[in-house]
Amino acid sequence: MHLRDRAVIGLLSLALVGLVGAVVAPTLSPDEPSPTPASGQSDLRPYVEGVVGSAQSVGPFSARSVVEREITALLFRGLVQLGPDARMVGDLADRWAVDPTGSTWTFHLRPGMTWQDGAPLTSADVVFTIQTLSDPAYTGPGAASWREVSATASDSETVVLTLATPLGGFLQAATQPIAPQHLLRDIDPAVLPGDPFGQQPIGSGAFRLATLDASHALLVPYVPAATDGSTGPSPTAALVPTDSLASPTPSAPGAVLYPYLDGIEIRFFSDIDALKAAWGLGELDGAAGLPAADAIRLAFEGNARVLRYPSNTLFDVTLNLRSTHPEFRDAAVRRALLVAIDRALIVREVLGGLGSRAEGLIPDTNWAFDPEATAPALFDPKAARAALTKAGWKFETARGWIPKGSKEPLTIELLSPEAAANPVAFGIAEGVTRDWAGIGLSVTHTALPASEFFGERLKTGSFDAAVIGTSLGLDPDLYPLLASTQTVTTGSNLSGIQDATLDGLLVKARAPGTVPERKAAYSALQKRLAAETYVLPVAFGDFVVVVRNELTGPDPQPLGNPGDRFWDVLTWRLAAGR
Repeated sequence: MHLRDRAVIGLLSLALVGLVGAVVAPTLSPDEPSPTPASGQSDLRPYVEGVVGSAQSVGPFSARSVVEREITALLFRGLVQLGPDARMVGDLADRWAVDPTGSTWTFHLRPGMTWQDGAPLTSADVVFTIQTLSDPAYTGPGAASWREVSATASDSETVVLTLATPLGGFLQAATQPIAPQHLLRDIDPAVLPGDPFGQQPIGSGAFRLATLDASHALLVPYVPAATDGSTGPSPTAALVPTDSLASPTPSAPGAVLYPYLDGIEIRFFSDIDALKAAWGLGELDGAAGLPAADAIRLAFEGNARVLRYPSNTLFDVTLNLRSTHPEFRDAAVRRALLVAIDRALIVREVLGGLGSRAEGLIPDTNWAFDPEATAPALFDPKAARAALTKAGWKFETARGWIPKGSKEPLTIELLSPEAAANPVAFGIAEGVTRDWAGIGLSVTHTALPASEFFGERLKTGSFDAAVIGTSLGLDPDLYPLLASTQTVTTGSNLSGIQDATLDGLLVKARAPGTVPERKAAYSALQKRLAAETYVLPVAFGDFVVVVRNELTGPDPQPLGNPGDRFWDVLTWRLAAGR
């Protein structure tokens, strides 16, 4: 399976748009009742959240923007989903098994499931979805991500996925929303991303789409028709968390889920000021995608609180390590550039303290992080200047730093997205520019539109250095970002790193194995990365959401995908009134 495309999606959707979440059908504890709108147990109004952005099409084959992916995650379910303690639990599948090689995964679907139009939801839908994603003619979201995965159905409730390249973190990929083959199978994969289905989707989740227009999306609880001829909803069954592949707990037929909320309304705003104005008027229960300072201010002023979801979104300085930039080829120079960055100050100023300094490429909240393998690089401008001198660089007061082997002083152009596209990455670039200038480097910060930043500069290798944000996921596969094979124009190794030793460590880290085996592999990888400092890690940004105190239920935990923030949405409740 190619994860290259997933890494690119992380770069584009998370880094260039901002830190917001998405919605996915969550897990209820077995002993908690599942209230239904028809029984009068749901709240009397929808939860209303404001976001910066909009949605034109929502579906597994059309959702591109963060907002579109949010809504899609509410409407459609995957084989698995994020559960308590950042574990993957059953969603459409109630149990699964993997062979010793990690190549063959067998998923057993919950019996009796249906789409929101009443059609049966079976293994044929899973096979259809994977085959479409892997079709060369398909160019929508997720294109090429599943090219090395084949899907077959043993029966209507059993699907077998075979991976050409076994991956230890494959369950995270299995959160992919599944699409209805009975509605989309006759459509050419090449035109699926633009099909009208995305404006009026038929999903499988706890919510269905009632309205989608330029101003908002309204999602209401899905209530299936009763099967006994009576009125009201069918019997319900809650998902039971599955913490082991070997001993999963089956659920009742259908696994129909009902929220307490009477619905979720996502209102679209063209800019942050408009969103803040609506909040000030009391029109919103929540606000997502705000800069940290604004989020903190809204919470302080509006009888509200800030929810912090630790994320695996890494903001780093990517250096161009190709032969055209010999000044960055020395690991000692790269380490000096890292030591020259006041990352703690950046976390305070840019992230408002709602994040953490990145000591390595894996956050300390992640299971794979090894504190012993990552030596802290504390801010020390004096040490940075001394390290550059020791590496053969010369400093001239009138001209600046002259790299070893060069006769001309170095000027670094530091790229970032525009502030409107990603205020976090922009602010970090401003901080790095300030700090590098503080040790005498000549630095210019150039902010670019998303298409030019990524497509015209980073992908073509036409840059010196750039501030990039990447979502690494809960199982942090770094292969797409660092492997030598990923330096082609379709890959995500933007720096052009070529290191055979690193390649071997990347392969071992992503391979299947026991938890101790994988931790050992990740430890070895982190030691190599710390020694070579190929990438300059700056900060991990939290997903920050402001919610009124009338909302109860959200339980923040580390995120892997945008949809993970709503892992427990079925437990959310609103107090009467606003």
